[in-house]
Amino acid sequence: MVITGISNEKVKFFRSLKDASGRREAGCFLVEGANSVKDIPESAEVLSLYIKESKEEAFRAISDQFACEKIVLSDALFDRVSDTVTPIGIAAVVKKPKSADISEVSSSRVIVLDHVSDAGNVGAILRTAVAAGYKEAIFLGGADPYSPKAVRASMSAIFKLRPIFCENNAFLCSKFISLYDIIILDMQGEDIFRCLPRERYALVVGNEAHGVGEDIAAIGRKVSIPMQSMESLNAAVSAGIAMYVLGRK
Repeated sequence: MVITGISNEKVKFFRSLKDASGRREAGCFLVEGANSVKDIPESAEVLSLYIKESKEEAFRAISDQFACEKIVLSDALFDRVSDTVTPIGIAAVVKKPKSADISEVSSSRVIVLDHVSDAGNVGAILRTAVAAGYKEAIFLGGADPYSPKAVRASMSAIFKLRPIFCENNAFLCSKFISLYDIIILDMQGEDIFRCLPRERYALVVGNEAHGVGEDIAAIGRKVSIPMQSMESLNAAVSAGIAMYVLGRK
């Protein structure tokens, strides 16, 4: 059966996952686009697939990978409810993995996002983090890494990092900060090329406009990326450079 009405319950559910409150309530998120859906790992729990009517046959090979409910929407309806400007025609509803606790962090290096507000930056940072070998990411507020925009920008990296969601106070009070070398990206910090991190370190990336909070800034050492003729770089670009520079050490 092809669904054509915006008031259909399955369509309402799909649309609810575009909002943070809907994702929290349902405990799942959207993955949209053929390549993104195709790259969903077997370990992820896919609850359903939404497919555009005219692309049903074209995406048969992808949809057959998943033993879940297949929901077909008319082309006009799919385009209307999609989060992308030019919808490809397939989206998956995936169950969120269980978030780890700050006390469970075990990697030798960790990326910390302190209220990074742009979902595209969040996704791009996670993508680079995975490429650079990071296994865990700590989120201290900011944009939801499970928002459609962040998921798209992460290019499947969202499935390859263990997420830890933590309040600032819990982060500051945890044993984590005594076990890790806290390295903070800040334009007033020392030259990152001179920074020699300890064996276990956490790279902290702050809010695009305001940087890291004062409470976080007080517990670590600040590093900066030397620049010529420019005052700043995009948060995701800065994080990417820092991850690889520190990795060389």
